[in-house]
Amino acid sequence: MKMMQDASQNKFDMIITKSISRFGRNTVDTLKYVRALKEKGIAIYFEEERINTLEISGEIMLTVLSAMAQQESKNISSHVKLGLQMKRKRGELIGYNGCLGYVYDKESKQISVNYEEAEIVRYIFERYCQGVGCTTIAKELTTMKYRTPTGKKKWHESTIRGILKNEKYKGDVLQGKTYTTDPISNRRVVNMGEENMYYMQEHHEPFISERMFNQAQEILQKRGGVRGTGRRKGNFSRKYPFSSRLYCGFCGSLLTRRNWHSGTKNSITVWHCMEFVKHGKENCPHCKAIKESIIEDAFTQSYKLLCDSNKELIQTFLNEMEEIIQEESNESSIKRLEEQKQV
Repeated sequence: MKMMQDASQNKFDMIITKSISRFGRNTVDTLKYVRALKEKGIAIYFEEERINTLEISGEIMLTVLSAMAQQESKNISSHVKLGLQMKRKRGELIGYNGCLGYVYDKESKQISVNYEEAEIVRYIFERYCQGVGCTTIAKELTTMKYRTPTGKKKWHESTIRGILKNEKYKGDVLQGKTYTTDPISNRRVVNMGEENMYYMQEHHEPFISERMFNQAQEILQKRGGVRGTGRRKGNFSRKYPFSSRLYCGFCGSLLTRRNWHSGTKNSITVWHCMEFVKHGKENCPHCKAIKESIIEDAFTQSYKLLCDSNKELIQTFLNEMEEIIQEESNESSIKRLEEQKQV
């Protein structure tokens, strides 16, 4: 692009290049730029082919040889692709871009645990399995002044999700997640089954248990929705106390919170089968809406029965709540003192 810009300002008279394959990736691009330069009276001389584009026979020869160069590029790409597939089958890491918690050895082409960074990854998995969202975890890590995998100070929700999905933390490796569509454009896209993928179990030392990793995947799937036909079926949230905790006894779908007669004195809050609400009665004909007050009473009675049979449970709950309240109170006091200090 810089060369074409200089050409438009008549900064040179001729371009000398080693070969056609070094000038353009394909026949179309080569001819396009050759003709654009030819209109400005600028010649291109290809040393290996001995072609001068300002000569009469130059463009005809250029078209033929450019097509041959393009085919050669495709053949080379095919051979390289085959070689990479053989390396993946042998268990070699191809295109390793770094991974928080691991260090890559270029000579042995193996990864080993970075125990300091591994603690950050364990913290992410533990918090997520406890029910904390990716956005909250990202804010916590930013406050704790940990660095992201790319060395940045601020963590983002997408970074946390990427770590939670990475199978390397349980000792496995999945290769071939992306692929190059063609050697001309060199565009890489996500592999959705168009190319072979290679999964290797127990490839290296893990520091996240398989049970915890699978638990995180289940939560990710619930929160992201089950995408069967391209549409989201169900959703996982913590907006209300019973969100993502109530399921339809007939079809197994999540119950969703709804307000009947909203804005009137007869307003009622109910929980209804999401399959019924979104796709009609024929999908769950036996379901009925349940008043939230009935669910609250049922939960209260169940909890009372549980506490009556286990007195220690309620005391443990009260102790934990007291600790949480005390921590929040201390944090508020520290924040208030810091603000006063700045003033």
